[in-house]
Amino acid sequence: MATEDKKEYRHRHHGKHFPIPAGVLIGLGVGLLAGYPAAGGLIGLGLGFLGSAFVNPVQPAGGDAAVPAPAGRPRWVFALIGIFLIIIGIGILRAPVNIWPYIVAAFLILLGIWFLVRGFVNPS
Repeated sequence: MATEDKKEYRHRHHGKHFPIPAGVLIGLGVGLLAGYPAAGGLIGLGLGFLGSAFVNPVQPAGGDAAVPAPAGRPRWVFALIGIFLIIIGIGILRAPVNIWPYIVAAFLILLGIWFLVRGFVNPS
């Protein structure tokens, strides 16, 4: 990878996903204090994904402020993943165990359909 390619890559990916590890660590810490580390970690991960969906990337130091940050993946994908992880985390605490295979299966089927639609609509 050339130097210019590395700079472009860093510029595109700078500061976009910092809420994800922060959410995991905070959720895991709160979950450990509450006695539910797995549920806390999942809820924190979901909140991190939601945060990264709605946080605008920060321009790198020395960058041109007039140039907008390039668009990455659609933000709604991160929001959906975050909502799903939060539901799983809450479900570990509240929902009966026998309902989870159906929820996970429905999510995987919808995710597969989304990949198919995305592949046919916008082939790369």
